[in-house]
Amino acid sequence: MKISRRRPHVQPKLAALIVALAAVLPFALPAAAQQITIKEGHATIKSGQDHWALTMKAGVEKRSGGRVTINVFPGGQLGQQTQLVQGAQLGTIELVQVATEFMTVVDPRFDIFSAPGVFDGVEHADRAFHDPVFQKEVLSITEQKNIKIIGISCESLADYATREPIRTLADFQGKKFRVLGSKMEVEILRRVGATGVPMQLGEALPALQQRAIDGVRAGIVVFVPFKFVTVAPNVLRSGESIICVPKLASKRWLDGLPGEIRTVILEESAKAEKANVVYNITNMGSMYAAWKAQGGALHEFSAADKAEFRKRLATAGDELFKGSPEVMRAYQVLKAAADRTRKP
Repeated sequence: MKISRRRPHVQPKLAALIVALAAVLPFALPAAAQQITIKEGHATIKSGQDHWALTMKAGVEKRSGGRVTINVFPGGQLGQQTQLVQGAQLGTIELVQVATEFMTVVDPRFDIFSAPGVFDGVEHADRAFHDPVFQKEVLSITEQKNIKIIGISCESLADYATREPIRTLADFQGKKFRVLGSKMEVEILRRVGATGVPMQLGEALPALQQRAIDGVRAGIVVFVPFKFVTVAPNVLRSGESIICVPKLASKRWLDGLPGEIRTVILEESAKAEKANVVYNITNMGSMYAAWKAQGGALHEFSAADKAEFRKRLATAGDELFKGSPEVMRAYQVLKAAADRTRKP
């Protein structure tokens, strides 16, 4: 006997519903799966790093239509600078900001950024960093270490906060200063008779309080919000170099994003970086005023000491980097970019 296999009857309304769901689900499911939450971490507070992160957050979240959320963690909540770099390399933190000096553990070429006498100011440094030759030859140096530089901006001139005032070159003699961690910073202090002690930002204020160090080399944008005035009320405005902060992404994470989201992140990073230049210049001026309002003192070298200071530091880059062809090449590219972008 032949058995007949008849298909079950489907009601017209049910059939229409099935067709509608079949049309919607292929689009609805991927959209739900593509909700992206990003962590951004940096060690400072009330700084240009906050401004960049919050500006980028607003732009990315708006353009992504709610698909992306960026959670900003300032003040070392996700770790100090070295830990932030490690997090980006491992992919446990998607976006981080750290001073270039802390990136020397990833690549020694980051030492070039703190070389004295290269830039005339924050705006000049920004123009040099956007020089096409510099961007092509230098900004890709971390990609083999799973870190992609998606921006860089300079926040402050290098200054010295000290317990006792430093007004002359002789006042540096025999003193110990916290530095961010680069060989260049240590070399700068050696040339004025002092010692540079690499230290995380969170360790600097306790070290001052315990008199383990005499001062801190950083920027006024750090000294004011972290209340350094309570322990080290003197700031020497030496201005020999600039503190710059790359904006870093975990490369494998970034490469794995949907193309349109990756584009939004890179474009909004660039917009935030551009807005950061004006903000940083204004903020630096405001912080000097705030330092004085807090009861702190600002000092500068005499013309003679300033000239001697610059003379001692003039050869620091060439002599420190001469033993490393790779670093020297990057330094020459940076100086060439600075020369091309210097205004008369």
